[in-house]
Amino acid sequence: MDPAAIEQLLEQAHATHRGIFIVGPGKLSLIEDRLPETAFTKEGIVTASLGNCRCSSDNKAIQQFTRHARIPRNAERVALGHETVQLVLHAPPASGLRPGDVVAITPGHSSTKVDPVSFEPSPEGVLAALGYSYTHLGGLRTFNVVPIKSIKIVRDQGFGALFNIVRDLPPWASLNTLAHAEPFACCYGALKNTFVLEADGEFTYGLPPRCRLAYLGGTSRMAMINLGIVSALPESEQPMAVAITGSPAKLKILERTELITQLRRRGVRVELLDRAAPDLLEKLRKIGPFEVVFTNYPSQEIYDQAVAIIARGGNINNYAGAVDPDIGYNMKIARATRTPTLRDEARARLAFLHHPLSPTDFRRRHGPQPGGLLLLAGFAAAPDRLRGYLEALPAGQRVACAEPGLAASLRAQFPALDFTADADGRVDDAVIAEGGAAARDAYAVLEPRLQRGAAVTFADGESSIFIRSRRAHYDTRHQICGPEVPWTMTNTSEPQSEDMAIQVAKPVDLDWLVAGIAGLYHAVEMIGDVAEREPFGSFFTLVQLPELPYVRVAAADFRAKARELGGAGEAGRAAKALLEAAPELEKNGGRWSRRVEELLYAGYGVAYPLG
Repeated sequence: MDPAAIEQLLEQAHATHRGIFIVGPGKLSLIEDRLPETAFTKEGIVTASLGNCRCSSDNKAIQQFTRHARIPRNAERVALGHETVQLVLHAPPASGLRPGDVVAITPGHSSTKVDPVSFEPSPEGVLAALGYSYTHLGGLRTFNVVPIKSIKIVRDQGFGALFNIVRDLPPWASLNTLAHAEPFACCYGALKNTFVLEADGEFTYGLPPRCRLAYLGGTSRMAMINLGIVSALPESEQPMAVAITGSPAKLKILERTELITQLRRRGVRVELLDRAAPDLLEKLRKIGPFEVVFTNYPSQEIYDQAVAIIARGGNINNYAGAVDPDIGYNMKIARATRTPTLRDEARARLAFLHHPLSPTDFRRRHGPQPGGLLLLAGFAAAPDRLRGYLEALPAGQRVACAEPGLAASLRAQFPALDFTADADGRVDDAVIAEGGAAARDAYAVLEPRLQRGAAVTFADGESSIFIRSRRAHYDTRHQICGPEVPWTMTNTSEPQSEDMAIQVAKPVDLDWLVAGIAGLYHAVEMIGDVAEREPFGSFFTLVQLPELPYVRVAAADFRAKARELGGAGEAGRAAKALLEAAPELEKNGGRWSRRVEELLYAGYGVAYPLG
């Protein structure tokens, strides 16, 4: 972009400008705001928002506001938008950025709870993130500031580079393409995080080749991005069958897409199934059992379907965590196989526990969490069995007993262990003895106390537990471990910089998904409409063209909206832009493209930032 245009934008960034904020549960507002002057020193990186995609996760944050895991409890407002592409206006040399750089910003900033201002660890803090945790940083602000210290913080938290600089784009790549780097990374990471346990206990990661794959509630935009990544795999690694459930209207749209046509041409069996069909489960079972199931819509019905069709040892990806805290997955755990000795049982059971290598590393390792707290529950009636477990623990292991008084009586017998009397605190690992209702109830009490990435195993098995989706998705990301467990569970990943960089460097064309657009001043209307109707596709805000109305991506709609706006003032500029772009949409059958973006910018009289 021309340096003079950058300077002009930087001057505007000092002045009051608008942005969209969450201001209360279910409440969005377009608010006048300004950046602090410290933004323009060597401590700040100033950016201009170019575009932002509406994400279904935004809707959860809007509904929950300060109850959301990423929004500070004392927030009066937070800037919205994390699927964004930005233009750097001011950058200290130490940042490694230059004015004029176009960047995708890694949205995950903290893998542990922190104060989002100081980034100091805080039990009252949040999992700080772009578009959820800040006043002065969000994709739906006109201008933003990123403290330079954030670059190191994000790297130290395990998310990699904060900024993904765009270089050498293919000529077709659009602003929308770049704003999709975040959902691409989320989907790519979810596939990477998918895992199954082999018979020898080793982990196999990624989509199993030639598997059966189901997307339940799978006509969402994220499911389509996920399937698009799957379709790009070598033929030998693609699934043998894909089942997608959704509404008839969305399935009809999906049936006509090139994505589905291409998969079928390659020999993949693709079944599009009405989610309301009375025999849906029967149809799914005829295709399955499925090695991998994505729950793309959070409902008890869909969670029950996932459990009913998953293959033994398969993976359920808890992809869309529930807002409702009382819905989730019913898991039936088989009876545990008896071992010759208590010592054998204890050693094997502890080895079944498994954890991610780090909060942001999808690979896993066996055994209790180093330095973590292990809770032993249900051993009150079996003191010898409890001793067998304590004898199997390494020196220094932190341990607690759920039954009052047990720890005190055992502390003297096991001086090398670090007993804690606090059996009500946060837990990294848990072994639950007994089965049936006792084990079920013990797990229900334990689940809210699990640390992120925790592991739980059932020494006797033969129980049925209820795993709450909201907790497993947002807070704990825990795992139920052991050979008696029927399936593994994965959550959608927190987007990693390395995965976003793939879309920035070698973008996948996702413009076909764009169904509606809006300028910044009409994005609240767009977000509300999408939340209410849940239409198929992506919805994109062009932040630099603020007066553009919310309009469906079709030539006829562009022209009709231009006539409605008339030709005077700011509305006239928006009308002119829509009329400039309509012929291109008509030529391409209503498909979004970079050329449509360029024509909108030209009609608006604004320099296109990728030119």
